[in-house]
Amino acid sequence: MRSVFACLLLLATLLSAPFAEAQNLLGDTRAPYSADRTVVTGGKSYVGRVYAEPGRQRHEQDLNGLPLVAILRADRKVAWLELAPLHVFTDFPFPAAITDYADDRQLGPALGTETVGGEATKKYRIERQGTDGSQVYGYAWITDDGIVMKLDGAFVEPSGRETRASYELSHVKRGPQPPALFDLPAGMSRLPPEALAPLMGIKLKPPARG
Repeated sequence: MRSVFACLLLLATLLSAPFAEAQNLLGDTRAPYSADRTVVTGGKSYVGRVYAEPGRQRHEQDLNGLPLVAILRADRKVAWLELAPLHVFTDFPFPAAITDYADDRQLGPALGTETVGGEATKKYRIERQGTDGSQVYGYAWITDDGIVMKLDGAFVEPSGRETRASYELSHVKRGPQPPALFDLPAGMSRLPPEALAPLMGIKLKPPARG
């Protein structure tokens, strides 16, 4: 699941809020929508659901029999991972490769047009490096109203760990989404990532000893 989350951080590259006051979001959707979502990474496919509105996304995924929710909040530059049945969550700040940029021209000119999931899109190159050493690079296919229909690329952590992944939407339905989808439910307890990981069947590398 770590690979899936890294793919969502790659997606967050297109959701970062570069202007704190204007909330002008790079590549952000201008059309609220819901869709089926497929992530392919490490030779495995993960099928789930996504709900989105400007600056916010919710991704739903079953993991080892548990429903996992990832919420990306560009307005707060934070991602939440939630295990609702256990009433616990953890949070991650967006890496600098996402938050260091403040200009939608970073996408550059479109490289061409393609139809993805029945939607007309333009293809863009993504290539960024943050001050913390994190990097994102690859390609994005985006509709004229800002829906990221497809991603193919990699997220590199400050440690140098690289995760390659692809992401694609299908059955897109435009329309308002319930605001509660993009907030944590009441009564959730925060756990650090290293405490939540075993509950999701993830093995994290132990911290280095000085």
